[in-house]
Amino acid sequence: MSYGPPPTDGYGPPGGYGGPPGYGGPPPGEPPKTYLVHNILGILSCLPVIGIIGLVFSLQINSKWQMGDYLGAESAARTAKTMGIIGLVLFIIGVVFVVLYIVFIVVMIAFYGTTAGTVDTTYDTY
Repeated sequence: MSYGPPPTDGYGPPGGYGGPPGYGGPPPGEPPKTYLVHNILGILSCLPVIGIIGLVFSLQINSKWQMGDYLGAESAARTAKTMGIIGLVLFIIGVVFVVLYIVFIVVMIAFYGTTAGTVDTTYDTY
């Protein structure tokens, strides 16, 4: 005697009875983007804490997707994206400041080189 498939009218656990999480299979499409490169560059930026937080979330995306926690994977992807963008912007700002500092040093050395041999003789001696 068979009782048929489990009810799908909203009662019971999601995905039916007796199956692991994600029993119905993954939703159509691929896992969300991990933004791993953005977060690694964020670690190299001025605030590495933001890059580390983003890296933790980006590493959780694929494992949550494979376990069937699709909403958790999407949430981790949104957080990783946010942290990745912040870290990438900070990395770019840091690179711009380093380049400007190098240009400043080169200009100062060039200016010092042109004025190093001159002597100011306009002072009074007693």
